Amino acid sequence: MIKINNLSKIFRQKDTQVTALENITLEIEKGDIFGVIGMSGAGKSTLLRCLSGLEKPTGGTVEINGSRVSLQKGAGLGRQMGVVFQGYNLLMQKTVRQNVALPLEIAGRDKETRRQKVESLLKTVGLADKADCYPSQLSGGQKQRVAIARALANDPQILLCDEPTSALDPMTTGQVLDLLKEINSRLSVTVVIITHELGVVKSICNKVAVISNGRIAETGPARQVLGSPGSNATKLLLEWRV
Repeated sequence: MIKINNLSKIFRQKDTQVTALENITLEIEKGDIFGVIGMSGAGKSTLLRCLSGLEKPTGGTVEINGSRVSLQKGAGLGRQMGVVFQGYNLLMQKTVRQNVALPLEIAGRDKETRRQKVESLLKTVGLADKADCYPSQLSGGQKQRVAIARALANDPQILLCDEPTSALDPMTTGQVLDLLKEINSRLSVTVVIITHELGVVKSICNKVAVISNGRIAETGPARQVLGSPGSNATKLLLEWRV
């Protein structure tokens, strides 16, 4: 479904340059819950920003279902991808209903279509009774559910999640992961999770890529990679995180 070929990102400032990503090549199949894991500074967030169109890559290509996608800054994967940001990125002055409806408004959907879609999404994430609340009235887990609902508003094929549980307690983490599994199964949405938490990968991901110093150190079925690591980067990750 998603083919990332030789994706690179170099940040240049005056006479210095930093290679954040170097020749990243990954294949993510339809229906996967695919984890990208690595230590802080490994390049995970840069990869997410490149895929979502928030950062223009220096080189490389991305294909979805065989069609090459523009990687100009701001283009990203368009409506084919919904993004769940680490800090929720909810508009504090808008209600839950208004936050979820925002992508539909931008897409030019009519009022009745927006109303029906928002109601359906809030039921999906278990927040139908919070439609008229503001983000300040919600818990962290509830805010994350709103962010997930908003990311699903335009029926994306892919849901890209940036550290979706990093600010949540263990019980709420489990609830959010269960929701992502349900979305993957019931809505046939491919889920890509950027994380530093091994527990998230072990709990939800069927495949994983380990990223280290801007390169892919190892990739494959999650159980195989984490059970019998073949790279020093994965072994170090397991030593520090288990």
